[in-house]
Amino acid sequence: MSSPRKPWTVQWHVGADGTVIRQRSKGDQPHQQLYGRYTTSRRLGIAELDALDDRLARDKKVIGGFVRGLVVLTTAAFACFVVGVVLGWLGVDAARYLVAPGLIVLVGAMICAGGGHGLMMSRWHRAWGEAGFESPNPVTMSAREAHEIVGAPGAVSGRRTRVERA
Repeated sequence: MSSPRKPWTVQWHVGADGTVIRQRSKGDQPHQQLYGRYTTSRRLGIAELDALDDRLARDKKVIGGFVRGLVVLTTAAFACFVVGVVLGWLGVDAARYLVAPGLIVLVGAMICAGGGHGLMMSRWHRAWGEAGFESPNPVTMSAREAHEIVGAPGAVSGRRTRVERA
């Protein structure tokens, strides 16, 4: 019998010197915690970091809806294409009325997927930039170093949030 999986949590910390750290945890042990230091263009507060998380969560929902719609459309177009090809092999003349639209929609869906990915990445990078980050990519740091910064006088920590994936 396997033990239940512990959920991931994320938490922002701002050191007294303005260092921004994001902690990703799956437990209380040091080997269950990951820390990333971010380079920022200005001093950030916990409220700004929480607002960034909220904005990214909203964007994720919008993009998720777009992707789900695209998957449904692509599945329907592929089914239409396959049925048309099978009917064509069976000698049904009306098969072209299924194959051509199915193929056109599949090509359109691929174009939309590429464009959607570009827009998603652009929006994601813009959100991090507007929040005051030079890059959305953290530099991994040791737990010992992170604990020194987070535990120092003047450091503040944000809310701990459960997430599906960290």
